Amino acid sequence: MSLPGSYRWALSAAVVVGFQVAIVAAFDAHAAFTFDEPAPLNDSQATLPGWGISPLVQRQLALASATGYRAALAGLMPWRMITSLALAAAAGLVFIMGMRLRVSPDGRPAVAELLGRAALAAAILRSIDGAENLVIVRTTLEEVSKAMVREGVPDAHSASVVGTFLASAASGLWTLVMVAGFVTLGNYFRSETLRTALGRADP
Repeated sequence: MSLPGSYRWALSAAVVVGFQVAIVAAFDAHAAFTFDEPAPLNDSQATLPGWGISPLVQRQLALASATGYRAALAGLMPWRMITSLALAAAAGLVFIMGMRLRVSPDGRPAVAELLGRAALAAAILRSIDGAENLVIVRTTLEEVSKAMVREGVPDAHSASVVGTFLASAASGLWTLVMVAGFVTLGNYFRSETLRTALGRADP
């Protein structure tokens, strides 16, 4: 008995999404461990062509962004490290179990069950991670907004309001997409229909 086409698509999604989220979460955990080390800022990082803002002001805005980012991480410690490490582990398990299902038919129902549980755990952790990301975005942009006002950037208030709204909406939407994806994968790989199909499938 052959496996349904949806299984192959879901397996590919689990491998790709699990790997991507695990890598990003690992980088987030590293950033949380090193948040108190200011990153070097060179002139090329302070270039916004066409904005009509002097290089000196651009540099101040970049520094304000770095300050806000570090302040947000400091306020979230140690939970940021815990969330990022746990998410990296859960998403990594989704990737590993997905790869195992791709290369080996042995014990597929049990492996699929484990993959599904890991995906649901990743969904919960990614929702927490998304809330933390939103705090980081808003805190960072708040510092940038203060710097814009302080440096006399034209229409600083309006630009800050629009920028904060767009960045917050983008962060929230991406979190929703990722959480929905993990929930869908979790429910699919833990479904009775798939377990039955895996148990009856040809090696």
